[in-house]
Amino acid sequence: MAKVEQLQCPSCGAREVSQISCINYQCDYCHSTFIVKNDNSFSGINFNQPTPIDIKSVSIKPIKTFVLIAVILALMGVGMSVFIMSSAKKSITTSIGIFGNWQNWSLDNYNCLAGTKGAVVWLVLKTQTNTLDSVKYQIRLINPQTKKIISEQALGNTKPWKELFNQSKIFDSEFFVGNDTIYNISEDAGIQGFDLYSGDRLFGNEWFQNKFPQLKSGITKTEKQYYKKAVKITSADGDDFIYYLDSKQLLTVKEDEKKGNKESDFTENIYLTRTKKSELYVCTKKRRLNEGYYLDESYIESLAANHSFYSDVKGIKKIGDAVYAKAVPIENYKNNLVLFYASDFSKQANGILALVNKEGQFVWKNADTTFKKIISENTNDNIYLRYNLKNNLMVININNAGNQSVGINLETGKTQFVFSQSYSID
Repeated sequence: MAKVEQLQCPSCGAREVSQISCINYQCDYCHSTFIVKNDNSFSGINFNQPTPIDIKSVSIKPIKTFVLIAVILALMGVGMSVFIMSSAKKSITTSIGIFGNWQNWSLDNYNCLAGTKGAVVWLVLKTQTNTLDSVKYQIRLINPQTKKIISEQALGNTKPWKELFNQSKIFDSEFFVGNDTIYNISEDAGIQGFDLYSGDRLFGNEWFQNKFPQLKSGITKTEKQYYKKAVKITSADGDDFIYYLDSKQLLTVKEDEKKGNKESDFTENIYLTRTKKSELYVCTKKRRLNEGYYLDESYIESLAANHSFYSDVKGIKKIGDAVYAKAVPIENYKNNLVLFYASDFSKQANGILALVNKEGQFVWKNADTTFKKIISENTNDNIYLRYNLKNNLMVININNAGNQSVGINLETGKTQFVFSQSYSID
């Protein structure tokens, strides 16, 4: 009888194996096959030597001897084939374990951002093991004009697979760019700064704690306030501060309120009414910090009735009779207004980016075909536009349309690039 010891798969080490023939076994985990025989040092199973047979005592006819030899040779051939196939399969399985255990990279987050050196695409990629026990992330930077990869950086260490569901607490999907530094604000990691053009991590909470004595006790909470390009920081002492990303200035909440209430001078700018059918106005008023270029209709009604309810407004003048569908004001550029609007109110309308002056004349218009996707995705009265600006460059991100970006030169109005990224990564 055979003396059976513990059987173990030579490919993956699993002990769950099944016998598929007399000497052939298959691993229930990696499905590789192998042979168990006397001299197999990997099998962990041995057989007692069989009792020798005295061939001389047996009378065999020549024809039977020939048939017996043929059968033995055939069995040896089959055994050799099985051995070669199982060895090849073992080699392939080993290769997969070393090189193919990780799945292909996939897109986790997409942004195209503008800095002093031009635009750069930031991709956050993720991959996980086929056995779903580990996950890792990577930052890939791409030049949107040349489509070439600029840099690739690991984003943190390899983590247990379950941490995939907590990634947003460590690295948020939103970015803010200030002075060619990308700021990322998240629940667990706090404030992180990265170089816009290399992806290198520059600092974290520890930088703020060392730089500002008010935060020496530590940072317990961070809150995005991108509408005014700032972050609200709560110290371990329970005090709240406002940190301005562009100026790198840390203020107490009272100091920030005082700054926001500070009187400004009257300036004349172009504004857009906040309605489905927007109109352009030139208005002389005191602007608040980080105020947009929408004009409340109550200002218009008050001045039309010769009322002076608003001390921060001196005068309002309508610019022409044109009506702009679903329009959104973007930025003042050289005393002109950059705005985006729909060509009409239909679902098939085109999107138009334009620069208009105080006389209502267009300096330029850009009706890039990519803008049509923005209109079709916005069913509300006004359009929501994701964009960022630096110097003469404006970048519009269209994430719902398959992660696309358009770069426009604000001086000429011409499209500099159109870039798109699929969710599957080569």
